[in-house]
Amino acid sequence: MPAPMKPASDTVRFGADSVFGFIRRTAEHEGPRCRWKTADYENRLRYDITLFNGVGGIPLFLADYGRLRGNEEALELARGALEWCADAGHEGYIRGLQFGKAGPAFAAWHMDATEHSPAIARLCERVTGSILGEDPGPVTDMVGGAASNGFYLLTAWKKRGGRELLEGAVRCGEWLRRQLVRDELGCHCAARPDGAWFGNRPFSGFAHGISGVAFFFALLYEATRESAWKQVAMEIFDTLIRDAQPIHGGWNWSPGLGKKELSRCQWSHGSPGVGLALLRAAEIFGEPRLMEAAILAGEATYGYGDFRNNPTQCVGLAGGGDFLLELGRVTGEERWMDRAREFGEKIMAYRAVLPEGDAWPTDEPGLYTADFMYGAAGIGHFLLRIETEGRLAMPLIGGRLNSS
Repeated sequence: MPAPMKPASDTVRFGADSVFGFIRRTAEHEGPRCRWKTADYENRLRYDITLFNGVGGIPLFLADYGRLRGNEEALELARGALEWCADAGHEGYIRGLQFGKAGPAFAAWHMDATEHSPAIARLCERVTGSILGEDPGPVTDMVGGAASNGFYLLTAWKKRGGRELLEGAVRCGEWLRRQLVRDELGCHCAARPDGAWFGNRPFSGFAHGISGVAFFFALLYEATRESAWKQVAMEIFDTLIRDAQPIHGGWNWSPGLGKKELSRCQWSHGSPGVGLALLRAAEIFGEPRLMEAAILAGEATYGYGDFRNNPTQCVGLAGGGDFLLELGRVTGEERWMDRAREFGEKIMAYRAVLPEGDAWPTDEPGLYTADFMYGAAGIGHFLLRIETEGRLAMPLIGGRLNSS
């Protein structure tokens, strides 16, 4: 049943505490380790280690909640989740930030967990070794491809240093640069250039498309200061600027580059994700046209509002709200902060009060899960970020990891 709203001044903190209560209540403990059942794409509950819709992303919220609140139980749950993910018996991909073991390893870097657990340290070393030792292909994107693996290496490099980590990220970038095509659409690459999976088609969005690739190139420039990475990133961003379509007083993008159908406005496809890439690059490059494009993406994101009737990071209010909050942080304009807070208020309508306690939904009515991208943890993290007015960093955009 719908829950009554708290007073506006208390809503955000109350919401983050509610998310923590749900995650704590649904944790399954195995000694010092813990896990949660999370939902797959067919809404089946299972145990999974991935960051996208498994246990691997939950520590991103728990660690920041624990540090912000001084809550040791939250930190213990985060460590317990990573210990469970670090079990060598788990099958599945190793590389890939959202769909491989790189996800929980990234979360371990986020909370500095490698120094306190041999098992977690081994997980990180295994992921790092796999990315450094294998061919970067065949996928390009920021969800599970070379861009995501290069981003993981840059994160590890910022945490521990090491020339081989930066060189590995550059190797991912060099492979990506070789996949670029320049034609009537502009400068782009397919999510999988060999034609498998999605087929040999370019996408625009952050998850599977060229904005995520350009975002990684921008981070490579920030790390190396080699002008070639800025040049190629700007080629892609200029392609996206030409492909933008006006709506709601701003810009949105079709999932398919060069297509006209505006079917989505979410982190994975559309203005929130594309806008985050533009905004992060505008910070790094100081290019006014990137900032102007990011602001137009923000106008569309706000105009679409809760178009999916969903509170989550990947496709809903939390993902769009995080982008609005970043616009407020970067521009210093209060209107973006106000709009982010408005999205936070709307999120509270999705809190369900069950006999056993609060619960937070996915896309499917009556289905509740703790994961980061499609569940409660990502919602809670956005609410924490509103509470800190954006001083708490988004974990998945780089550059401000663990600042608060």
